[in-house]
Amino acid sequence: MDGVPTARLRECAGAVSGDILDRLADPAATIAATRIPAEAADDGRAEPVWAELTLGSGTPGLALAFAGAARDAARQVPRAHAYLTAGTRAVSGGSVAASGIFKGPGALAFAVLVAHRTTGGYVSALERFDAYQRDLVRTVLPPVEDRPLPTIGHYEVVRGLTGVGRYLLARAETCEEPLRAVLGHLVRLSLGTVEHQGARVPRWWALDAPRIGSETAFPGGHLNLGLSHGVAGPLALMALAWEQGVRVAGQREAMEATAGLLRTWAVTDRHGLFWPGYLSFAEWCRGPAAYDGTAKWPGWCYGAPGVSRALQLAGRALGRTDLSDLARASVERLLVLPRSDWGVNDHALCHGWAGALHQLGRLNEEWQDPRLAVLRDDIAAELVSAFDPALPFGLRFTMTKVPFGSDVSGYLDGAAGAALALDAYAVDGTPADWDMPLMLA
Repeated sequence: MDGVPTARLRECAGAVSGDILDRLADPAATIAATRIPAEAADDGRAEPVWAELTLGSGTPGLALAFAGAARDAARQVPRAHAYLTAGTRAVSGGSVAASGIFKGPGALAFAVLVAHRTTGGYVSALERFDAYQRDLVRTVLPPVEDRPLPTIGHYEVVRGLTGVGRYLLARAETCEEPLRAVLGHLVRLSLGTVEHQGARVPRWWALDAPRIGSETAFPGGHLNLGLSHGVAGPLALMALAWEQGVRVAGQREAMEATAGLLRTWAVTDRHGLFWPGYLSFAEWCRGPAAYDGTAKWPGWCYGAPGVSRALQLAGRALGRTDLSDLARASVERLLVLPRSDWGVNDHALCHGWAGALHQLGRLNEEWQDPRLAVLRDDIAAELVSAFDPALPFGLRFTMTKVPFGSDVSGYLDGAAGAALALDAYAVDGTPADWDMPLMLA
């Protein structure tokens, strides 16, 4: 779609978004079609990948998509309700344990929150989820000890307290006390260091590996720098809370320290500045000047533009133009790096073209850089051109070694999230709520 005027491209993006949402409207059909086809499966056998009670590919993510879409709300609200009803049944059945905001009751809580803000309804359900999140913080909030954390799941956005804190911030009128407890905990993790194997490491240091299967490469644990699983997530939450007027002792110093850690580990290659996704103990000890790894693909989960957004939010909250400048430098790299070299092989919000489209839009609300507007047009054209009406959801996603091979319906990993990114692009506006779980606003 090269050369298509922006206005026409927005129309096409809106049409594709609407078509995808129509394909997701029936819960039973969507569940049945959410799968890795045999030709894309690593073992040659088709596999269902519907994950109930998740924002990845389950009822909360689909409900959030229909409740959060900007266009054609009269059609989308009843669809959201159908998925919320299914999710409520799953919660009542106790089928999924609590695990942050992307899995379990916390995921459904966010879907109910967005539906409430869209319709004014679901008041009783929202009150129940407020109580659930308040009780969760009282139950799981641990002391900050002078040793590395057992896991990043303790504090991260996806499984940990940062994600829970984002829900509490959205419901600060009823949840301010537990929100302050979460912020105080993150402040303590942000400040100071602990001893580990004869060296000093940040309190964010975790003894687990960044992903399952990589344990042998991280015998001393790791420091995670990403937005989804690392220190950029707490930075974004603290900044958003600061702007909303929810502040605890040490919060400014904690934001400055965490931003300083990201500044220290902003490394460069021939294209410009980027962040490692995570650091092994050996890499930490060698220091940033000796870092010889390559940049990961531009995504929400790791690197720019996700970390860029966290720094932009912190710069805005604290009046620190240097932090916004650091964020801009990381995005400048994307402007000179050919898109064919980005390494993106997915369409999803997490680490695909939809995520790049939407995050660059959020960043450019403040910067108003015409080059970023052109880049977003190119990415939107990529998504629109990839739409294939013969596929169950119009787009395919990467769940195996086969790029763009799987039929995934969800918010973070699949078609619902791509539809939302295209919807926001189509209306050239700021979504009110649906990207809150991503810590982008």
